[in-house]
Amino acid sequence: MKSSRQGKPFTIVVATDFSPTARHAFDAALSWASKLGARVSIVHVVKGAWSETEVAPGTRTLQSLKTAAFLKLGRLARLALEAGVRADAHLATGNPAERILAHCRMRPTDLLVVGTQGRGGISRTLLGSVADELVRKAPCPVLTINPSVKGQHHGKRKRGE
Repeated sequence: MKSSRQGKPFTIVVATDFSPTARHAFDAALSWASKLGARVSIVHVVKGAWSETEVAPGTRTLQSLKTAAFLKLGRLARLALEAGVRADAHLATGNPAERILAHCRMRPTDLLVVGTQGRGGISRTLLGSVADELVRKAPCPVLTINPSVKGQHHGKRKRGE
């Protein structure tokens, strides 16, 4: 499928924090990409605002978090390629919603796929919601995936993943 941009391939951006909910969103993005002949861009953001105590000896440093994220992104990109979907992976640091939105604005994006915990009411007000901000501000359509909703497509998964 061609995107709305003349002659360009359809591109799906999937945001991940590597949680089970994000994995469901990734599986759904792969399923859609496979059906549409689209490419997938996988984005992870290491939350920013590092204080001195967060980089003190004995704590996980920003570099170790980025290394772990690169490995996980690589594993997801490999799964996409094994499913026959062209994929690339991107790592950023900072505010997750802001960095994901920037990624979608800087690169041609036809669809953004993101998992949501489905929190509502006071917990969403207190905790904030990356998915909510993405839905409100994204420059493209956003598909939110909540694995607790029955009937949603969760994609196929190999045993042990």
